[in-house]
Amino acid sequence: MSERRAMSKRRAAISLEARCRAPRKIRTSIPEMVPVRRRIERARLTAAPREATVPFGALSRVIFATFPSLLTSALDSTRPPSVLAETQLGPGVAAALLLTTLVIVPPFLALAVRAIGNWSVHGNAVIGWMRFATYFYIHHFHRARVEGLERIPRAVGPEGLIVVSTHVAGLDPVAIQTLMPHWIRWMMSAEMMLPVLVPLWRLQRVIPVCFDTRDAAALKAAIAHVQAGGTLGIFPEGAIERPARQLRPFSGGLRLILARTKAPVIVCIIDPGKPCDSAYAALLTPTRPTIRILTVVEPGPNGHAKDTSDRIFALMREATGWPINEAPPEEADRATVNRNLRAYLGQDASL
Repeated sequence: MSERRAMSKRRAAISLEARCRAPRKIRTSIPEMVPVRRRIERARLTAAPREATVPFGALSRVIFATFPSLLTSALDSTRPPSVLAETQLGPGVAAALLLTTLVIVPPFLALAVRAIGNWSVHGNAVIGWMRFATYFYIHHFHRARVEGLERIPRAVGPEGLIVVSTHVAGLDPVAIQTLMPHWIRWMMSAEMMLPVLVPLWRLQRVIPVCFDTRDAAALKAAIAHVQAGGTLGIFPEGAIERPARQLRPFSGGLRLILARTKAPVIVCIIDPGKPCDSAYAALLTPTRPTIRILTVVEPGPNGHAKDTSDRIFALMREATGWPINEAPPEEADRATVNRNLRAYLGQDASL
């Protein structure tokens, strides 16, 4: 009797889960397992199916571990497009990368290049990039020294700006432009405007000076440029100083321009350093020039005074201590002037 009670207690102690996990032979030998199996099968049939989920942490680790290698293989520049399309990224992603490279990147680079050029020289991206290139040429090849850079105005007002400087070499306009964040339109002797450099002269919109009756049109163009808010560059000595470090008297063109405009005047002095025999010889010879920004001459309420040109000449003479060369300059070769004008302006010799 006691043995039967102990057996029943042991059977009752066996849990439902333990009975379900029992071997097949035991389950079939226990009559109580039949209804239990039926309830379990019914529960499985009526329960809603569960979707398989992947833990986010494990998925993110897989992505970050494999993406760099996949992207590197897809962007490998040594592979042709046909091989790129066969990478693990697939042809769709490869086509998108190629489309981005060919369609989006070039316009973006063009806009960036233009923005950098406009930042270098306000309003003229091409001149701005030329300023970048010539800056290293002037300040590293020629070892130019600059004094008074803080006197240069950062912006040009509607009244325009005039840059006046001594003239010691053919390199002077390039050297001064590297200091200015504004595009300078230069007045230049037509005799020095070589036909082979006509694209450069046209890009700079140089105003040719012929030292004859045609200069009336040149002065008119210069005055109009300043009155429109532009920056004008002029060498009032009219020619390169020969011999070096001797001031030449100013021509009457500067006096007329100052009388017709109300633009501030930046006064510069260029010491040639190592003088060269010709205007273009300085392009290939390190000269170590010194560029000094003396002052900015502001106009009065009614414009510049009549003696402003003389006062600028006195400032240059006092700052340099150079003697005055009263010898008349050499006359320009008429044939060379006419040839250069035809190449620059075409058959029409008018400005």
